[in-house]
Amino acid sequence: MTQTLDPIPVSHIVWDWNGTLINDTNLCASVVSEVLAEWSLPPIQAVDYRRMFRFPVRDFYDDLGFGGGHEDWLRVCDSFIEKYRNQRHSCSLHDGVTDLLHQFAESGIHQIILSASMHEHLREDVLHHGIDHHFYAILGQDNIRAEGKIHRGRQWFGEQKVDPNHVVLIGDTNHDYEVAQELGIHCLLHTNGHQDEERLAEFPAKKFHSLFELTNLII
Repeated sequence: MTQTLDPIPVSHIVWDWNGTLINDTNLCASVVSEVLAEWSLPPIQAVDYRRMFRFPVRDFYDDLGFGGGHEDWLRVCDSFIEKYRNQRHSCSLHDGVTDLLHQFAESGIHQIILSASMHEHLREDVLHHGIDHHFYAILGQDNIRAEGKIHRGRQWFGEQKVDPNHVVLIGDTNHDYEVAQELGIHCLLHTNGHQDEERLAEFPAKKFHSLFELTNLII
């Protein structure tokens, strides 16, 4: 349920991609199960995935019984990326994304994507969904381990003259909240993404369940 708090005056929106703009939670739960099977570990249902998923992602896999070494972890990352990339076009944007991006752009808000995905993959997927023209910048990572959002965000903001009081990060995980804290910007958390409402409850950020609610939270 959306909290009844004053809306945030915003000049820039920093969007997360996976789970926030793209509705890929069920796919990710399925792919994680496929990867777990390669290590003779039991599968995970989507409801349990949303309850248990967390950053660092390595810790999430260890929670599921992985416990391998560094080289094994790289194999897990490679396997996940390959399987996800092969199936990613089965996913659609969350309801209302296209209209919302257009509305914010028309309002003069600069929109950025900051993702844990590899940069080249992120750009390909945003282009595939035909929404790239809404974004001032698309910022991905140079690794497949879902690492580096804080560093990439600091790098970009270090190059810009932006008042952090008028910037909001919109994401769906504990790491998005951590990134917002490190960058000194506002945060809104999507409870219909990769972490459920109970998982996100510990973080003192405004929550929303549907993207349609954002027009009441951002001005």
